[in-house]
Amino acid sequence: MKKNNKFENYELISILGLSIIIFIVIEIISRKSILDFFTFVIESPLNAVVNIFVLLSIFGMTVFIKRKRFSYFIISFILISLSVVSSFLMSIRGMPLSPYDFMSYKEAANVANAFFDIKAEIMAIVLIVLFLIICVWIFKKDKKSIWITGVRNIFIYVSIVLLSIIVIPQLKTNKIINVIAWDVGLSFKNNGFAYSFADETLSIIRTKPDGYSEEAIKSIRYEVEKIAKERQKNESYSKLTPDIIMVQLESFMDPTRIEGITFDKDPMPNMRKLMKKYTSGFMNVPVIGGGTARTEYEVLSGSNFDFLQQGEIPYHTFLSEKPSLSIASNLNSIGYKTVAIHNFEKNFYNRDGGLEHLGFGKFIPLEVMTNVEYTSVGWPKDNGLTRYITQEIENKDGKPSFVFTVSTEGHGRYPTKDMQSSNYDISIAKSTLSKSDQNQILFYANLVYNMDKFVGDLVKEINKLKKPTVLVLYGDHLPALNVITEKKSNIDKFASIFTIVNNFGVPKKSVPSDFQAYQLSTMTLDTAGQNLDPMNLIHKYLKNDKEYMKKLEMVQYDILFGKQYFLKSDELPKKTVMKIGNDEMKLENIENVGGEFYLKGSGFNRQVTVFLDGKRVDSDYENETTIKLYDNFYTGEKEIMLRLIDKEGSVIQESNKFKYNF
Repeated sequence: MKKNNKFENYELISILGLSIIIFIVIEIISRKSILDFFTFVIESPLNAVVNIFVLLSIFGMTVFIKRKRFSYFIISFILISLSVVSSFLMSIRGMPLSPYDFMSYKEAANVANAFFDIKAEIMAIVLIVLFLIICVWIFKKDKKSIWITGVRNIFIYVSIVLLSIIVIPQLKTNKIINVIAWDVGLSFKNNGFAYSFADETLSIIRTKPDGYSEEAIKSIRYEVEKIAKERQKNESYSKLTPDIIMVQLESFMDPTRIEGITFDKDPMPNMRKLMKKYTSGFMNVPVIGGGTARTEYEVLSGSNFDFLQQGEIPYHTFLSEKPSLSIASNLNSIGYKTVAIHNFEKNFYNRDGGLEHLGFGKFIPLEVMTNVEYTSVGWPKDNGLTRYITQEIENKDGKPSFVFTVSTEGHGRYPTKDMQSSNYDISIAKSTLSKSDQNQILFYANLVYNMDKFVGDLVKEINKLKKPTVLVLYGDHLPALNVITEKKSNIDKFASIFTIVNNFGVPKKSVPSDFQAYQLSTMTLDTAGQNLDPMNLIHKYLKNDKEYMKKLEMVQYDILFGKQYFLKSDELPKKTVMKIGNDEMKLENIENVGGEFYLKGSGFNRQVTVFLDGKRVDSDYENETTIKLYDNFYTGEKEIMLRLIDKEGSVIQESNKFKYNF
């Protein structure tokens, strides 16, 4: 009995001690400061206690597990690893780790290439091997552990869990624990890492908003239609059906907003000229430094991310399963051709699946693009997008076009070392910032300058077509510059610039100081004089209602996850089939030059694979019109075909078949 008491006491001390130690460690890692940790504990003692209780609930599970020391090690390692990753993510994108980030592991692997060199990758492999060795050693040493040391510890554990379940909601109600949906980083800082991450994990389960019912939703619909009917008596709508182009500029902001630095010339003269002449300003976006797809979803759908799960990427969650409403599905229903363009991989963020469920009829990703140029840190430049956008609005089929374009050039990382060898167009005139910050901002300012050139070229090409067009340009989020993520500047880190350009006389309008990304599609459709979809109706006619947010939350839940009481039968989301690419890849001829065989045609890129009689053969990409067969020993008549294959081995496009007698 005494022996069991000894093990029971040891277990209790271990769980309590580890919970306190790991709390200290992960908070210091998350905050990158011992001083900030003590400030948190002194100023928010109840929040600190809540985090310890969360850790007690996690470590306490080991009372039901036999190999206790092994379990302590695994849990500690996981918690410390999560805090390290979260701290790193805060540094590079200004947002901490979210449970939903694990659904984006493929995207993380792609982006990691821009941040880690071969030394870092080797170090990671060494640490993984070391971790596995330690795991095996502890597992073997722990084989004599007692399964259940006593009833007392089980009782204490259950009591802690029940106390947490009762007390934490009360602390949230009294705003002692305050989850800040619009600033996840600040929420983690105020509430502590362990609690915040656990809360996000548990909040994956969706719940109905308070007051949600068929009667409440239909009452809101009646109210909206009544207001719309009254206002439409005094509103005039254009008879035009203009082309609508939306361009989401990656990490785009005005570098002159950064304090302590000036440049020898304007980094964004074209954008500034457009913003001065047309409706423009700042809009609040749900992310900083990363999470492009979240802003993208707000803009396309009109949905407020505050009413989704923190860190959620809709393309990975509900948009992977079913069709949903968006500006694309709305315009599709009134005869528009709907096209998405993105100079990166089609399945990044699961965009190909998500865009199809948002109502796009065609998607042109990086895999089908030709003559793509890259930045010095490996991201595709935006200058090649102009050709693909203008091709879609040349209107060969007589339909107006909605073209949604996601750019890539401005993507981080932004080097802090001197990159003057990159042949910069912009130079620093004067600065009081550190040298590393100057280097980083200068590199970024030159990215902006090149992106702004793309904007200028796009406007010129649109003007050449002499067609009524609405062009919307906006930044998806601010860049992950150290002066922004480390709060060295007073810039509002969630305020992103936008402008709505038109060439048919719609005058410039004032923009509210609290304008939101989810309201942008409503303003765009108003400018274009086109019908609003159900979510846009809420934004246009209820935005000044004192219960605007509450009604928006209920309608958004109803449309996305509820019974869709708000929708009429012809407004229900419809399934679309999205085509990938433009069918530009054509095989036209084969030339024998000195015994070497060259495939001639159009639309070739480095992703193209050659098949002879159905078998894949080696080849060398020469240029957009030429591919060279690696071998030259083929004989007889062969059927040749080209396939465009993505990284996962899926066929995106196939060329025509061509027979040739070798």
